[in-house]
Amino acid sequence: MAGFAVSDWLEDRWFIRSHLLQRRLVGTVGFALPVLVVLFNWTWALVVDAANGTRVAPAFRDSVQSSISAYYFTYSANIFVGAQIAFAVFLVTYRYGVWERRVGIVAGVAAAVVGLCPTTPVDPTTLQRLVGGLHLTAAAVFFVGMAVFCLFLFPRDPGAAANTVPRGRRVLFRVCGVIIVVALVVALVGGFVLDDATRDAIRFLLWLESVAVFAFATAWLVKGLDLEPS
Repeated sequence: MAGFAVSDWLEDRWFIRSHLLQRRLVGTVGFALPVLVVLFNWTWALVVDAANGTRVAPAFRDSVQSSISAYYFTYSANIFVGAQIAFAVFLVTYRYGVWERRVGIVAGVAAAVVGLCPTTPVDPTTLQRLVGGLHLTAAAVFFVGMAVFCLFLFPRDPGAAANTVPRGRRVLFRVCGVIIVVALVVALVGGFVLDDATRDAIRFLLWLESVAVFAFATAWLVKGLDLEPS
């Protein structure tokens, strides 16, 4: 019986560590994504294009795209797609509570669609417009899923009779969720109010997407502090 007790303890300890690591990885990838796609696209242009003399390397501002999704058509394409697939794997395999699992699967599938279906390019064909529309819809579903995690799921442990999540963390999770929702609403309103040229010039979506990504990344990293084994 003692052997079984030790085995159960080791299994529980392994589960806790892997579960925390999964949360932290989601947060880490989230923080890294907006920064890496911007910097890699610019530095690669400097290193490759300038070194080969194929063209004049763009200034940093000129290399910045209108949205995170727009980096699909740049040197940072692999980083963008890889991050989305990483989100998909982490979220689809996320196991904690019933609703966490359900929302994770939906958000994970949406993340995979975002990565595999590029956003609408310049001068698109009809098919590219359809694929771009699917990309946009999946991106919205993904961010809504992240908002649900922050607003409703993270602030309370599933199945617990009393809420064991510290009040400070509950407030932080909900603030992150509100930030994501506000970013989505502003993006929607801006899509009607601002013309394409203005949105692209001020990198309207890039800023909003980055804020939303940093918000859910913060929530996942902080949630990774829960259940820390002694």
